[in-house]
Amino acid sequence: MNVVDYSHYQHLKIEKIDGLAIVTLNRPPHNLINMAMHHEVTQIPRDLRRDDEVRAIVLASSGKNFCAGGDRDLYDFYKDDPQGQMVHFEQCRDLINNMIDLEKPIVAAVHGLVAGLLSQVVLLCDIIIAADDDKTRFLDGHMNIAVAPGDGGALVWPARIGLARAKRYLLTGDPVPAREAERIGMVTELAPPDELLERAVAWGRRFVDGPALATRWTKASLNQWLRRDAADILNYSWALMVAGRGLPENQEAFEASRDKRPPKYR
Repeated sequence: MNVVDYSHYQHLKIEKIDGLAIVTLNRPPHNLINMAMHHEVTQIPRDLRRDDEVRAIVLASSGKNFCAGGDRDLYDFYKDDPQGQMVHFEQCRDLINNMIDLEKPIVAAVHGLVAGLLSQVVLLCDIIIAADDDKTRFLDGHMNIAVAPGDGGALVWPARIGLARAKRYLLTGDPVPAREAERIGMVTELAPPDELLERAVAWGRRFVDGPALATRWTKASLNQWLRRDAADILNYSWALMVAGRGLPENQEAFEASRDKRPPKYR
């Protein structure tokens, strides 16, 4: 039996309880992704896939927000460095592919803001439970910095909610509130905030106690829809995102954010 040691993870907390792995983003209060956490989020699907003690996974988070986006050091790493951009692209591509390749069922328990790359990760989960409150919302966010969504949004959002609705949110950068997300099929169900993790664990237990091979092979079959298009869409959208960095609109977006004013694109 292959068993994985998770003790080297710094920003993810992994608990295994009778076949269920509970993976918690643990960089509160906002779980902003730095370089180390980015690497860990990329690696964890591989470790979970090869851990024979794990039959199902719950993805949760500590703190105020599930994940409010990237930390400053993540942006500084690849902002003006072509080599850094390539490393970051490879990790983003690997993360999306690792999530697609993870055949064990994943249940996400989402509260607060889930933004950027982690919104793509959550939307690749099989069951998504969102806190039924006014604070929980989903955001791609790339339009807010005036670049294309190169980290998987162009692949994942249409797969989850259809092309028309994906365009509505990716082209505007508007957040999707939890109740609207449930209405349009972005999330599986809503739960009271104080019952969120309990509900997610109940779903995870259902998968742990179910037929493992049938569940994994069904998920693998369904994920072929994503796998089929992943390479073309990821490569193309990343190239367009990188091409937009440093251009006038991107610079204006960052300056407006720094100055706490609306951007002026014309």
